[in-house]
Amino acid sequence: MRKPIVTLTTDFGLKDNYAASMKAVMLSINPEITFVDITHQVARHDIMEACFLLGNTYHYFPPWTVHVVVVDPTVGSKRRPIVASINNHYFVAPDNGVLSVLYQDPEDISVFEITAEHYYLKPLSSTFHGRDIFAPVAAWLTKGVELENFGEKIEDFVDLKLPAPKLVDETRLEGEIIHVDSFGNLISNIPRAQFDQMLEESKEHRFEVRIGDFVMKELKRYYAECQADKPSVLFGSTAQLEVCLKQRSAKDALGFDKGQKLTVQFL
Repeated sequence: MRKPIVTLTTDFGLKDNYAASMKAVMLSINPEITFVDITHQVARHDIMEACFLLGNTYHYFPPWTVHVVVVDPTVGSKRRPIVASINNHYFVAPDNGVLSVLYQDPEDISVFEITAEHYYLKPLSSTFHGRDIFAPVAAWLTKGVELENFGEKIEDFVDLKLPAPKLVDETRLEGEIIHVDSFGNLISNIPRAQFDQMLEESKEHRFEVRIGDFVMKELKRYYAECQADKPSVLFGSTAQLEVCLKQRSAKDALGFDKGQKLTVQFL
């Protein structure tokens, strides 16, 4: 038997009892669950941030881990609660696009609307589906309940269009900052594989990264190689191009945030 693992990704913060209430509901159904908090510090209502953090984390867990995601600005409305199997992992979340980063391989996705109300916690709150719907469904998943028991399979789940880097021409790539971590590093949507391929195919195997008025021409290997007074670029743990400063917040020092454009010119 696999040891049941449930992860939680929410925008609840650490002040209130919301995450603890969800864990209490799940433990009352399956006391054997091991919980891992991916984060409860997603920016309030920021579906894209939750998507980014989950997408860069879930695959490190063992297969059949249950991932509960509650960033749910329209809780209580007509948005559907869903349960999904993706890449041998389970996900329980609102159908608001928070799983979009995972919807890459249609052949390995099964998504079901949660309509089987006998799995809900009663009475059902209209403002806390994390506790009353997602938590009990996740716990019953760890007990071996099949996805089909929770409701009907759907194909029209919300799949947000995540920002992708734009190939301006054969030598120029335009991306944008899609995440700022707690250190203030500016993480772009430019993946290492695409960067390396275009660099290899360039004439001089050189590049220039431009963000605002700053130009960077060298990749650093790690943060300690960077400078405190001049921005640098490197590929961090997400394998996406980052703009950073040594032991300083690039966001605060440079004044850039999510949505900021940057370009890579290959020479």
